[in-house]
Amino acid sequence: MATKTYPVLVLCGSDSERRELLRVHDPEGKYPSKVLLPMLGKRVIDWQLEALQASSYVGEIFLLGLTQSDYPIKYPIHHIPINTTSTILEKISAGIKIISKNYPGLKHTIISTGDAPAITTKSIDLFFKELIRHNDADVLLTGVPEDITLEIFPEHSRVVGRFKDQDIYLGEMFALRHNIFPVLEKEIDQLSTRRRQFNRRADTSKLGPILRYLARKPGLWLMIIKYLQGSLTLDELEIILSKVYKLKIKTAIIPDPGFGMDLDLPEDYQKLSDYIKQTKFSSIPKLNH
Repeated sequence: MATKTYPVLVLCGSDSERRELLRVHDPEGKYPSKVLLPMLGKRVIDWQLEALQASSYVGEIFLLGLTQSDYPIKYPIHHIPINTTSTILEKISAGIKIISKNYPGLKHTIISTGDAPAITTKSIDLFFKELIRHNDADVLLTGVPEDITLEIFPEHSRVVGRFKDQDIYLGEMFALRHNIFPVLEKEIDQLSTRRRQFNRRADTSKLGPILRYLARKPGLWLMIIKYLQGSLTLDELEIILSKVYKLKIKTAIIPDPGFGMDLDLPEDYQKLSDYIKQTKFSSIPKLNH
């Protein structure tokens, strides 16, 4: 029996103002996006696209935020026309319109961030197995256990959710059911903005801005109290969020440090380069440009 394949949206592009990462690693402004920075003989995005293409679950890949001139590539990778500095919300919205039109029978849109070069095919396959297992979920998030990450990235600077059963941070792939996207537009827009405002150099155990945002929703107060007391489990979080948003929200645990490490701070570049050398250097065939 053949494995079902899924289209994947990959978020690329850049910010309206160059961030510190590009000012440090591209002082001359040669690259329009951080995903195009050279890394170990390839571009940052190449590492992830090669891992995606090697997965038997992945079909067509759609790039959001890069043009054909920025990144010339052949089928089955496509460019969706959208301004490179568009917001995450605008990119996802444009991508879902294309996916819904081209794949009318598909329930979910799968989204990945293009600045996570350490993602492996093994973890991508696990994500899709979890999506199949939770096919009735409206939102499938991914979480990476912090304990395995600390062994590789002791100063990882990710925002960590600390729960009674385990501490996790968000992975770089997730899935949304097409018809619920309008319900979450405001949440995606505000949470993505909050994430940018959060100082990743600060103590990641203090989720001040995020907790203040959640506190505006009375239905989440119990979650906040239990979270602060250290007695909230991940299952309870899923139940509470599902009730508040009237959606079924599930979290897939992906035990792979590279699945949740993106390229955001200047020091992330060397950390990810070193990790890729250890995990998949020369192990993935080159893209067909």
